[in-house]
Formats: sequence, C-alpha cells, structure tokens
Amino acid sequence: MKKILFITDAVSFNGPSLEFACYLCNLTHSKLTGVFLENQVLELRSAEDIREIAIGKPVPGIALEDQKNLFRDKNIDRFKNICESNGVNCLVHLDAGMPVTEVVKESRYADLIVLDAATSFSWKPESIPTAFVKEILEKSECPVVIAPEDFDGVDEIIFTYNGSCSSVFAMKQFTNLFPQLGACKATVLSITETGKPIKGDEARLREWLDTHYNNAEIQAVEDESVSTRLLEFMFSKEKVFIVMGAYGRSVLSTAFVPNPATLVVKLVTQPVFITHY
Repeated sequence: MKKILFITDAVSFNGPSLEFACYLCNLTHSKLTGVFLENQVLELRSAEDIREIAIGKPVPGIALEDQKNLFRDKNIDRFKNICESNGVNCLVHLDAGMPVTEVVKESRYADLIVLDAATSFSWKPESIPTAFVKEILEKSECPVVIAPEDFDGVDEIIFTYNGSCSSVFAMKQFTNLFPQLGACKATVLSITETGKPIKGDEARLREWLDTHYNNAEIQAVEDESVSTRLLEFMFSKEKVFIVMGAYGRSVLSTAFVPNPATLVVKLVTQPVFITHY
C-alpha cells in the first residue's frame, strides 16, 4: 500500500482521526493525501453552523466564502504540521464540488480511505455514521477505515465472518494491505442465529489463516440476536482492528436489519475496516 486518503471537511477536521491516519502511513510506509472537501456547489450550512464546527476563530464582518477559505487554509497548515511531526510524507487535494462525488472519484486511484464517522455537510444534526459517511461506505472504490476517536495500538484483528464471498474478500484485502500486522492475534468471529451453523469451508479458512497469521483462531457462536452478541463481543475488546465485509455493494442497506456494520460504526470505539466485494 502506498496511497492513503484522509477525507475531511475543509473547514473542520478531527485531529485524532488524522493522528490515526499517520499511524497507518508509518505502519505501511505510505504517503498521506489530505482531501479537503470545500462543498462549494451547494452549501446548505449557515455561517453560524460553519463557525461553530471550525477550529479557528471567525473574523467579524467577513463574507461567508472568505471565512471558509480562511478556515480551510488554517486547517491545511494544521494538517501539514501534524503530518510533519509524525514523519509522514503528505500531499493536499482541494476538491470543490459535491463531497460524495469528489470522494468516489478520488477513491478510484487510492489504496485506502481514512474517515471520521461524524464527517457531515448537512445543515441539520445527524447521528453517527452520518449520511455522507454511509454513502462513502457504499460507493467507495477502495477500502474504507473508520478512524477511532482514541487509539492505543493494535493487539488483535477481528475478522467478522458469515461464510459469504464478501466477508472472505474483506479478510484478504485487509491482510494484503496490512501485512505488517501479521504478528497480531487474528480472530475470525462468526455469529449466526441459533440452529444455523457457520457457512463456508472452515478447513480451507483455517489453512488460509495459518498461512498469514501465527496466532489465529475461529470462534463460532450461535445466538438469537446476531447484532446484540456482536456488539457484546466488540465491547469486551481493547486494542483491536475490526474487519467487516460489505455484504454486497450496499454496505449499510437492507441486507441486515439492522445492519451489523451500522451498529459497529455507531457504537464501537475501535478502528473499523470495511470493503466491497
């Protein structure tokens, strides 16, 4: 992996998410491209909204577009300073247009996206993950990592597995992008409804795991509530990297009701890797 994208609103970005992106760059010896989305085609947020989410102080009496440019320039400087302090080679892209469209175009020529689940361009309050983030997870043409608010390293990788091509593809994508994490414990977690055993070829799955990870196990659990048991398992863990398949092109659609990926991104404080098949 050589090219990681850090996606952010040009007027406001999350410092811990950037620190995590820098960690991934140092881990994989990659360059970090900061994609600053200017949202100039259709800005529904008011001047008050933008001033509220921006890091810097507004300048009294200045026009909204000029104020946005000042916030953007300060954030770009902050981005470069944080990258430099972490020893990360960086580049900046200024993308003016519809945010989702711009990110999808960028993703076609990138290896990975790092994104804060709270990133929003809406004029009204949103829950996490926001509508913007859901669209990126659905439409991105490269894997996406939802950055944690606090990060203290990785001791274990949790691969969520339901026997589908998508879940296996996510495992392979993650392993190919992060071979440096091969020394971590790898847990394949399969949670199925009671009376419905794990699908797929467990023997070949075990063989693949042992090829890539020195310390690997498969945990197969049956429970009436897959989502509840999944969250209970995740909440009991620290210093993990969670890997989830997209369950088809629509990551957060109606494949599961509610979709486990939605709940994990919303409630779990660990980094989450999601990719398409």
